[in-house]
Amino acid sequence: MVLCDAAAPGRTKAPARAPIHRDRVLGAVGSTVIAGGGLLAGVTPLGEVAIDLPLLRDLRALPTLSVSVLYAGLAMLLLAWWRVGVSVGADGGPSGRELATTAAWWAAPFAVITPIFSGDVHSYLAQGAMTMAGLDAYRDGPSALGGPLTVNVPEIWQHTPAPYGPVFLQLAAAVTALTGGGVWAGIIGMRVLALLGVGLLAWSVPRLAHLCGVRPAAALWLGVLNPLVLLHLVGDAHNEAVMLGLMCLGLLLALRRRPVVGIVLITLAALVKAPAVVALAFVVPVWARHLAGRYGRLRAAQRIVLVAAVTSLIVTAATRSGFGWVRALGTPTHAHTWMSITTDLGWAAGSLLHRLNGLAIEHTINAFWLAGLALAAGANLFLWRRVDRIGPVAALGLGLAVVVLAGPVVHPWYLLWAVVPLAAAARGAGTRRVVAIGSVVLVLLVLPGGVQPGLPAALGAVLGSSAVLVASVAARRRSRQRGWARPADEPVPAGGPTEVHVRPTV
Repeated sequence: MVLCDAAAPGRTKAPARAPIHRDRVLGAVGSTVIAGGGLLAGVTPLGEVAIDLPLLRDLRALPTLSVSVLYAGLAMLLLAWWRVGVSVGADGGPSGRELATTAAWWAAPFAVITPIFSGDVHSYLAQGAMTMAGLDAYRDGPSALGGPLTVNVPEIWQHTPAPYGPVFLQLAAAVTALTGGGVWAGIIGMRVLALLGVGLLAWSVPRLAHLCGVRPAAALWLGVLNPLVLLHLVGDAHNEAVMLGLMCLGLLLALRRRPVVGIVLITLAALVKAPAVVALAFVVPVWARHLAGRYGRLRAAQRIVLVAAVTSLIVTAATRSGFGWVRALGTPTHAHTWMSITTDLGWAAGSLLHRLNGLAIEHTINAFWLAGLALAAGANLFLWRRVDRIGPVAALGLGLAVVVLAGPVVHPWYLLWAVVPLAAAARGAGTRRVVAIGSVVLVLLVLPGGVQPGLPAALGAVLGSSAVLVASVAARRRSRQRGWARPADEPVPAGGPTEVHVRPTV
């Protein structure tokens, strides 16, 4: 069984080494520029982790300049990623090992910096310290802890309970214990935890792809080398890294006819962050295929529920956490995100109804949230009934995409719930192209956490990214004039069994 990308007969890796080396260096430069731009425009650190140099203060006061620096780095990273995708879709493209090395190069600058786009890692540390101190993080917010770990927690989350499962709180508690409660050391510790999760993805995604009929290197490029993973899972240390790593490893073991171990791992993923529980439903038909007799899916579902319930009870008893995290699942809805379709529609309809009959806007928003959840449930049932045709991993990716898009809160890194399974299992070139283009758009849509949305920030984003694109076009024209251009028929990033050969636009 081939578990990682290998050269097929007639394919040579030598021609691809120079291009991926150039793109690897370009992406590493982009990541370094992003890290530098993060000091100017990223989440503003306070207390122990504050970098309060007079020059930095002056530059932070110029949002157009600081954002332009960061977006120049983003454009370089995205350009390098897209070019690597082009080479992955070509004969003699880079191997899985070369892509993993590239991922390490690109992730390295994010390993030792303060968060750029989101300060959630500070909430993780505070909640971990609360758990270690014996405080109930499912009842009280970080304000009950006090001290240096709570200084950087945003005000909106100071008094809210943790919406994460007991597995993650125990991991966060272990990080705060090992780092002595230090803020800077804690950030590094949470990032190491995130890197372990990404490492699980780097190991399991190519193997899932092989089982699903997708080229492993293409899956690694789209699902692990993806800038969304580097920026938000590594750079901002979001706990999606651990959730997705455990979930994908569980899916892999279930497909390899080790369903009990797979269900345990997926349950642990859901006890990090609840959305992973959706994966349990799509393992039902996988297990049912190996059960003789009638009512295979029903019997498989019963066994999965039993294994998941026992795992949850053991974890809950071992951590003495109780099930308060279930009540706290609504905590993220305290922040209304403009990317949530149901929130936007609920607000628009609620504003109109409030003017007409005085109905509270929040009531209308809640109604749209419930409708979105019902839509997500219906869509997942539809996909579940067609697993045999779609495939369990691809169906899971599509189902989680609906869960995110119809959900009450949408952050760019939430889309990774869908991107990673689709990278491993989606065989259609159109689907993979949508995922790739969507990843680029999501990267560019999110402003760094240290600036306010507005014209100065938007102008900086346009200037920074445009400068890189203009320089890239100019360099490409010079290469063509010197005869170094790539063939006009080389493929766009694809990677499934069917590749579409068109001329790349950049």
